[in-house]
Amino acid sequence: MLVSPADVVAKAKATIKECSVSDARTCASSGTLLIDIREAAEYNRGHIEGAIFSPRGMLEFEIHGIVERACADTDVSPENAEIVLYCGTGGRSALAALALDAMGYRNVRSMSGGLVAWAAARLPLEVPTG
Repeated sequence: MLVSPADVVAKAKATIKECSVSDARTCASSGTLLIDIREAAEYNRGHIEGAIFSPRGMLEFEIHGIVERACADTDVSPENAEIVLYCGTGGRSALAALALDAMGYRNVRSMSGGLVAWAAARLPLEVPTG
């Protein structure tokens, strides 16, 4: 029996932790790793200021290095790093949160609604120039 992508995402969302756009905004200024997992073209159209770019297809391969660099000057162990993932609408970030949880990261959340919800809340986006 085939399962739809929406069903896979719903199953992931039932397992992972999510946070609101408001929570993510607060986290962005508190040392939490905010990771944009969209594709490069999406990221280049606008992203949350301070977000680390790591596309979904490479996240599992890059996450250890990202977290180790971020935790290098702190007392936080990599597995306890605060991480918020976001994508366009929250589906890919939910699946990514599930994967990072399986890799041993204990404090991973997916931003509910993704960048669409961020923009709907009229929160600022950084757009690369040039």
